[in-house]
Amino acid sequence: MPLFDKAFYFPLFFILGVGAAGFGIRIWLSLIFAAIVGYFIFSFRPKRVLVFVLICFAGYFYHDLYVVLRSHSVPLGEERVYVGLVVDQPEFGLKTTLLDIALQKPNEGMLRVYSSSTENIQYGDIISFQGVVEEQTAETYTVAFPQSITVLERQRGNPVKSILFSIKTKIIDNLQAVLAPEKSALMAGILLGERAEFTPELKEAMRLSGTTHIVALSGYNIAILVTTLSLALAYICDRRKAFWLSLMVIPLFVVMTGAEASVVRAGIMGLVTLLAVQQERIYSPRNAITLTALAMLIYDPRLLSRDVGFQLSFAALLGMVYFYPWMMQKLKWRSGGFLNWRTNALQTLSAQIAVLPILLPTFGFVAPTALFANILILEFVPLTMLAGFFTALSGFLSYYLSIFIGWGTNLLLSYEIFIIQLFALNWA
Repeated sequence: MPLFDKAFYFPLFFILGVGAAGFGIRIWLSLIFAAIVGYFIFSFRPKRVLVFVLICFAGYFYHDLYVVLRSHSVPLGEERVYVGLVVDQPEFGLKTTLLDIALQKPNEGMLRVYSSSTENIQYGDIISFQGVVEEQTAETYTVAFPQSITVLERQRGNPVKSILFSIKTKIIDNLQAVLAPEKSALMAGILLGERAEFTPELKEAMRLSGTTHIVALSGYNIAILVTTLSLALAYICDRRKAFWLSLMVIPLFVVMTGAEASVVRAGIMGLVTLLAVQQERIYSPRNAITLTALAMLIYDPRLLSRDVGFQLSFAALLGMVYFYPWMMQKLKWRSGGFLNWRTNALQTLSAQIAVLPILLPTFGFVAPTALFANILILEFVPLTMLAGFFTALSGFLSYYLSIFIGWGTNLLLSYEIFIIQLFALNWA
């Protein structure tokens, strides 16, 4: 078997085993299914089928071993005092603050803490809180609602992450300084995937119009970021150095934006795509997808069964890679049209079809107007990202310069919010 095919089938059968274990399918059923799939794929070659059945078993075993080793030693339903490190940037909402806490001994594990506390809590703080820990099956964490929070120590986190989070905060501050609250919130979402400042009305409008995905960072967004940086750096050094320097920004950007499953996937895919173009190698979407999923599931095999963001991210990507070209061929359409409407329409439809089996049982709702809203918005998203990037960047240099550049950003955001609200009909 060529290395090209091994790079696809080895991860695929491992992922199959991980998924079977995560969704609670009996191991013997999983192995039988893997054997049947293997026989059809490998033209009834018993030895080759056996190898891939064993790979499927390895994925199943790895998932269960990971769960056992990562099991929490946190007493549930008891009110106690806990001490832990804030391991991610707090999400400050309108009414609550969300904290991810790594507990310190005598307890172990992760807690997601929701608090109404107004105290200035930051990444790297060691905090003490009293509350009742409750397990939530929909999350990978246990969740606490503490009565009080006390900061014991400051700046005990990773210094690189602290710097990145400070930059992110400053970027958001720069946007808020020159844009209205709703527009700065949307711009922070498009540019950084940040949704903490979204009002309930804006969140609901995006959900009903089917445009929530424009604030979910993708490989496309990251490719725009790297391309912009490489063009800017090309004025300082040669293009090759500029490319490699800008490529180094991707992992830093992923960490800065919170390293959620969809962002990690986008970061890895962005790296693979850009490297393939730079090295003039053939880019294989199927291999890139399976290898990316494998890397993420080795890090945490529970993502496949428990993280809806992971599921939606890969499902939408598969729809774009496979459904989109198939529909283009069947309909005999060419890319283009006013506002590139044919491409945007089919890409949106492809992604919607792919995520439908996840959206309906999970949320019970699919936006009927998403196709039309996305046709009118998607073509402006790259320009909005570029304008928002320079608006935030100029804020580091001059407030008045950022106001000038922000005028154009404001126009784009006004149009996009208008479209979102126009198609946010109450279909639910």
